[in-house]
Amino acid sequence: MKRICQLAQLILDFYREEPKELRQLEALRICKVFRRWGVLYIRCPNPEAVAAIVDAGLAIAEPVARLRLAKKITVLNNNSSIVTFPLDFSKIKA
Repeated sequence: MKRICQLAQLILDFYREEPKELRQLEALRICKVFRRWGVLYIRCPNPEAVAAIVDAGLAIAEPVARLRLAKKITVLNNNSSIVTFPLDFSKIKA
């Protein structure tokens, strides 16, 4: 059994009481999530996972912004950037 990375688990734990969002973020379990220089990278193993992560972009952005983990989120496939989501901390209510 593959162990889920800590940052992915942190995002999933944010929605532990909301099954709809957890189902939407299921693809995050197979992706590698890491941070570097204010950017949260999500490296997906296949195009299907990339599509699922892009569709769940807002659900991923909320815990990342609230916990101030990164300033933007970049989704990768085969080490090439697919999409980048900038985070706006001013719209987050405490």
